[in-house]
Amino acid sequence: MSVEYVEKVYDRYSKLYDVIFGKVFHSGREMAPELLELKPGHQLLEVGVGTGLSLPMLPKDIDITGVDLSQKMLDEARKRVEKLDYKHVELIKMDATKLEFPDDSFDRVLAAYFISVVPDPVAVVAEMMRVCRPGGYLLFLNHFLSDNPVLAFFEKVLSPVFFKFGFYSDLNLHKLMDKCGLEIETLELIDGGFWKAVRCVNPEKAE
Repeated sequence: MSVEYVEKVYDRYSKLYDVIFGKVFHSGREMAPELLELKPGHQLLEVGVGTGLSLPMLPKDIDITGVDLSQKMLDEARKRVEKLDYKHVELIKMDATKLEFPDDSFDRVLAAYFISVVPDPVAVVAEMMRVCRPGGYLLFLNHFLSDNPVLAFFEKVLSPVFFKFGFYSDLNLHKLMDKCGLEIETLELIDGGFWKAVRCVNPEKAE
């Protein structure tokens, strides 16, 4: 899956995304602010902000930066921001594998239903870690390969089918964490138990 392919797929989804996925992932998005433990004045980055479905559930006394590869998804997010008259939200078109922010820019980084969409999840997580301050939280809301071997078999078999719709169904959470040097601090089942909320503490950077 190339970056260009992902952008094309989600440009196509832009008008229908809220209808298809809004209610399906609502409970996970509702849980995000609690797991992020957001405090007034915090700087939050949401990678893969999409149409901005998470924004109304986040507190208004923080500064939010949302980035996405799809301009058409961002256009829908901007409509939401303007309708809600949010002054604390900035939306930017950006490739999450090449985040254009200095190191340690954010207190929290959120990836909601996004990390299995990208061609190189390790590169994205590395960038999330780079721009997050040491001790800050990285929160992933996502489907990951099941620990049940039978379910995992079907998820692997069906992954090429789901690829056509713009995501992988066989992303292995534990392998991803190992490759990125992250430890899972909190793991909660969300959205009917088929998805997970995974919180990690960004480690101190090596000298």
